[in-house]
Amino acid sequence: MLSALLSFGFFALYSQAVFILFMGNEGFFSYDMLVNGAVGIGVFFLATELTIVTFAVSAVGVMIPALRWRYRGSVSRTHIIGLSVLNLYVIWGVVGALSRSRQDWMIWLVIFAVSILVCLQIGTLIHGTAKDSLRSLVIVLVCLLGITAVAHKETVALLEFGLKHFGVGGNVPVTLKLEQPAEARTVNGRLVFLSPENAYVVVDGDGRVSIIPRAKAEIISVSSREAPAM
Repeated sequence: MLSALLSFGFFALYSQAVFILFMGNEGFFSYDMLVNGAVGIGVFFLATELTIVTFAVSAVGVMIPALRWRYRGSVSRTHIIGLSVLNLYVIWGVVGALSRSRQDWMIWLVIFAVSILVCLQIGTLIHGTAKDSLRSLVIVLVCLLGITAVAHKETVALLEFGLKHFGVGGNVPVTLKLEQPAEARTVNGRLVFLSPENAYVVVDGDGRVSIIPRAKAEIISVSSREAPAM
């Protein structure tokens, strides 16, 4: 139980660290999100973790029953065969999509690397001892930090994809109606991030991130379904 809680806590902290890396990469820091948006950001990170776990099991989940043989000396052939078929289908689909598009293959390498580490930890938690789980968690920690250091741009791009999907950032096109003292003014730009109190926007024609209080602006449209730059 302790190993499972530590694993969940670590992945939650890692998600937050990636978010801070994203803010540094974009040149802003959302104090209000960390103070007033703890619940919202927690839900977002939980959804992100569930998505990662789901894809990990779909892509390389055969590792989980295989680790049963590593720790217990037995294995379920049904689980091995079933997950192998599913994993091959998903991998074939990803390879096919990459061959037909201009998506960045490095991002998918990062996704698969993280998926392998996730399944390694899940399999060890299920089939190994508490000592095995803690040892595996240390290995996963070191590897994730290494991946983040070497491929930080790709790691940030994955977070941007999640923000785009939920329509709360990731440099999606946005139209705002600003409330000026004299008259309202409509501006277009890219929504970097939408926090509970502010909209962090790069206005067209300006390369800087502008912090616009949501109380003084009305969001007219957000193109959240724009094709991801992957």
